[in-house]
Amino acid sequence: MRKGRTLGDREQAVAAFVASELGCEATRVVRVAAFATNAVYEVDADGRRFVVKASRMHEALRAEAWACARGADAGCATPAILGLGRLGTDDSMSACIMRRVAGGPIVAGHPAFLEVGMGLRRVHDMRLPGFGWLAEASWDERGDCSLLHRSWLGFLKGICGDARRLADRDGVAARVAEAAAAALDAHADALAAVEVGSLCHGDLKAAHLLVDAGRLAGVIDWGDAVVGDPLWDIARFAHRADAGSVSLLLEGYDPERAMGDELAGRVPLYGALWMLVDAIVAHRLGRRVEAVLEAVMGSLAQQAG
Repeated sequence: MRKGRTLGDREQAVAAFVASELGCEATRVVRVAAFATNAVYEVDADGRRFVVKASRMHEALRAEAWACARGADAGCATPAILGLGRLGTDDSMSACIMRRVAGGPIVAGHPAFLEVGMGLRRVHDMRLPGFGWLAEASWDERGDCSLLHRSWLGFLKGICGDARRLADRDGVAARVAEAAAAALDAHADALAAVEVGSLCHGDLKAAHLLVDAGRLAGVIDWGDAVVGDPLWDIARFAHRADAGSVSLLLEGYDPERAMGDELAGRVPLYGALWMLVDAIVAHRLGRRVEAVLEAVMGSLAQQAG
């Protein structure tokens, strides 16, 4: 590291990790904002800029690197993963290093949403046995994963089970969990028809879609990758995006407009379940979730008629 401000222990470990993985000296290491379970750093080395993500959730980091590689194989603009391993001498931390994607977050109505839709469709064409979050998968020596759930409906019912466990601390949670379970029962035939899971990004939003010079530059942050119904991905995007952006993405994803009935039938349900997932995660982080649970209840009630 060249002369400059003194680095903390973690930043020094990141610089050493870059040197070990890439064989070049870091000239800049700066921590940037990230989700609570991760520590993310921008690193300059050898005239290039990289991102190092560190976490105590080893399997989640491994799953993200795997999903990025599979997404790239499918022709999606995922970050190139350049290294994965333990961070320094602290066995409690793992890290992966990836090439930093140029550009900035996509804005509402940007024509690159067409590219996003086309790339997402290619990713969804990758089919895998089982269902569930890749971060919860088990991995063998060959790098193949075994997912937690045997059916898509079983995965969704697991979300309801997680919500029930909130009931001890939040009285609304029990009602929401029962309403969500009833909604799954009402859609059971359609959900059971999802017999093979697709690789899904799992957290598709504008902040994770980067554009540069008017074109899609990268689809980043695959830490919530999941194997399931492709509409699960679309619903995640749709419940946080404006209607025009959703329409552009779907134009790229389904140019023949053959999925209208499926979208109308499952995306609203999945949108409510995604809000429930957000509430569960926020609760685990010690945040108040009453308002989110009430929004889930309102969405489910509206769908029930």
